[in-house]
Amino acid sequence: VSHLSDMIKNLKYFIRYVAVSILVISIILFVYLLNNFRSLFNTFNTNYDAGKIPMSASWKEQTASENSFVWVGHATILLNLNGENILIDPIFSERASPFSFIGPRRLIEPAIPINELPKISKVLISHNHYDHLDIPTLIELQNKNTDLLFFVPKGDKTLLQRNNLLNIKEFEWWQSTSINNKVFTFFPVKHWSARTFFDRNNSLWGGWKIQSSDYTVAHFGDTGYDSLFSMEREKFGNIDVAFIPIGSYAPREIEKDHHVNPEEAIKIAEDLNIDYSFGIHWGTFFLSKEPLFEPPELINKYQSLKTEKSFSTSKPGQLILLDSLEYQTILDN
Repeated sequence: VSHLSDMIKNLKYFIRYVAVSILVISIILFVYLLNNFRSLFNTFNTNYDAGKIPMSASWKEQTASENSFVWVGHATILLNLNGENILIDPIFSERASPFSFIGPRRLIEPAIPINELPKISKVLISHNHYDHLDIPTLIELQNKNTDLLFFVPKGDKTLLQRNNLLNIKEFEWWQSTSINNKVFTFFPVKHWSARTFFDRNNSLWGGWKIQSSDYTVAHFGDTGYDSLFSMEREKFGNIDVAFIPIGSYAPREIEKDHHVNPEEAIKIAEDLNIDYSFGIHWGTFFLSKEPLFEPPELINKYQSLKTEKSFSTSKPGQLILLDSLEYQTILDN
């Protein structure tokens, strides 16, 4: 009886120890996730106001239009430079998520169906968040495009290789490569990377600058505002056209370090003296708490006192020619 009593007592101690350990680990994990992934959790509780942004079908003229771009949606840009088609941050999946059944879902379809894209020579990835690096999209693009090249931040090559993707080149910050009479440079921005809860910042994040004989184009991926843009102005050099995020910024106490608001997006354009800027990263996946049309409304508001407006928004799918850039706003459409 005494032996049985001791066994029961030891079992109670063990159960209590396990329960306390689980509680402590849970608290530590909760604090870790809260401190490091507040922006992610913000996507679970948005203020989506049930609207949809209008779309355009003028992209169908793109195959005959050199030196042009089309905003496909979110941060996805189809860019044509001197006849070469480059896709930046392509996502054509229904959800920006590791799962097909849960996670942020599209408000609009991709402006260009993936099977109607022209031949793509290169895919550029800014960072590995699921709304910018979408493995199913990359697999489909590789299947449809012979000799497709993938340019990715340092640390993401293995992820692509695990999914049987080929022809991958990794880039450090400020690393450049010259190919087909163009110079591709990966530059730093203020953001972060992660595919899971336990690989935060194991790979780099940034934006891309592409220099051709006629134009210099930059894509800023995701970024918060940082003095980097004014301090490194000479390093960035002259930029003719820039794709700058303008959405996913509310509430500011959560998103300020990760996503610029429209006023800060304009500040980046001013810091770098960019000739023509275009707002991306809004209207496709609802990831935060600002109203759907607030980003272009604020872009207009903060430009209202300027004599020359150079920061535009447009419908996804609208073909825009680099040799005839004009200020426009989706709010006029």
